[in-house]
Amino acid sequence: MSTRWHIVTPELPPDCGGVGDYTVQVAESLVERGDAVTLYVPPTRTPRVARGREVIMLADRFGAESMRQLASHLDSDRNPASRLLVQYVPAVFGRRGTNLPFCRWLLSRRHAGTDVRVMFHEPYLYLHWRPDHIVTAFTQRAMAAILLDAASHLYLSTDTWRRYLTRLRPGALRKAVTLPIPSAIPRVDAAQAVQAIRSRSLGGAAYLVGHFGSYGDHIAPLLRDVFKDLLSSDRRIAGLCTGSGSDLFVRGMIARYPDLRGRVVASGRASADDISVQLQACDVLMQPYPDGVTTRRTSVMAGLANACAVATTLGKLTENVWQAAGCVAMAPARDTAALAHVVRELLGDSPAREQLRKQSLTAYDTYFALRHTIHALRSECAEPSAMQPVF
Repeated sequence: MSTRWHIVTPELPPDCGGVGDYTVQVAESLVERGDAVTLYVPPTRTPRVARGREVIMLADRFGAESMRQLASHLDSDRNPASRLLVQYVPAVFGRRGTNLPFCRWLLSRRHAGTDVRVMFHEPYLYLHWRPDHIVTAFTQRAMAAILLDAASHLYLSTDTWRRYLTRLRPGALRKAVTLPIPSAIPRVDAAQAVQAIRSRSLGGAAYLVGHFGSYGDHIAPLLRDVFKDLLSSDRRIAGLCTGSGSDLFVRGMIARYPDLRGRVVASGRASADDISVQLQACDVLMQPYPDGVTTRRTSVMAGLANACAVATTLGKLTENVWQAAGCVAMAPARDTAALAHVVRELLGDSPAREQLRKQSLTAYDTYFALRHTIHALRSECAEPSAMQPVF
């Protein structure tokens, strides 16, 4: 008998961020292996439909009606191999990130015999000394504790969450499995297209430094400072920004630094194939994160999967796997001058760049590829997957 998966997610394409893309990847891979999958999503535009997946739109954002709908579907499922998998991000599970009733409902389902599994994409809000933040942060800690009690199997998008959640329920984390979020950008073989992108983007420069992401408020200032440092100091360097928000980011940079006009370009939102080509066209992919690179950053995963020489940051959330795998060059988080120095060193050392490209693919396949996630999910117990020893 095949396994039946009921997967609860806060989003699906086209109303989608990284969690939605990840959920689709997991669902499609489970179906390919013979499992049955039903996805549950809050009210949204018509989500993308693929073979073998049933998509049910809930009545509200994990409120009372949603719980009734979910209970009805779970109670009518007679498959003894059924599993309820929750893609958990507290901030988007309704009630402005304080949905205690839904967490309590999941605990009640566990008591009723449902195989409840929780994937912690994020555990809880950091503490900030403002009244609204304090209430939300402590409520989300209570929610996480309830979910740790509710889950028969625990999964973590980064091993760093292990120490965050151990404070709440030490025993629950002993069998938690770390499941890195894989790349949503498969590598395409398009050598001519790569050269065409380089020709258009370089504008007479010798080296192309790229960035892929969504250009959020935490990363954009770091990225802007590093690009300013690199492009102002060496006219042989050009910049390429790709991903949603890249147009707005580049326009803002040029408005602030008019002398960089024509030195850095944006692709805007693009297809996965186009992004793959753009990533491969870069001599160095520059991915700064204020809290450090982690296995939940799909933007850096895209670089690895596309054999990029990646320069990124080492911060408080960075796991041991990055140094063990040797697949990225790192500078201290928030030290933009140090990151610019790392990029310059890579640009000036062609053999080192080529070695990093090769190591990117090897590390991605060994530690981060989707098959590790599917193996762990389909195992009867939460046994460590192939990447676990290096964490």
